[in-house]
Amino acid sequence: MEYTNQHFEGVTVALDGNTYRNCSFLNVVFQYSGGPLEMSDCGMDRFSFQFGGDLAQGLFTLYQLFGTEGMLSILRGFTDPKPGEVTLPIG
Repeated sequence: MEYTNQHFEGVTVALDGNTYRNCSFLNVVFQYSGGPLEMSDCGMDRFSFQFGGDLAQGLFTLYQLFGTEGMLSILRGFTDPKPGEVTLPIG
C-alpha cells in the first residue's frame, strides 16, 4: 500500500510491503518483519519498534551471541559507521 502526505499519531504502523512518502509519525510503534519497505521525505518523533518473523528471530540470535553491548555496537555500525567499519552494497 502507498501512503503520501499522511500523519500517523499514537498508532501501530505496519512497514512491511508499504511505501511512505512525505509522511509524519508521532508517538507510533513501527511493526517490521523484514519485508520490502520504501520511505522518503518522512519525519519521525517518539517512536518504537516491534519486530516479527525471521527478522525478530535473527535479532534475538544476535542478542544471544553478543549481548546488549554487542547489539548496540552492531546497530551503531549501521547508524554511525567509522571508516571501513560497515560496507553496504549500493545498486
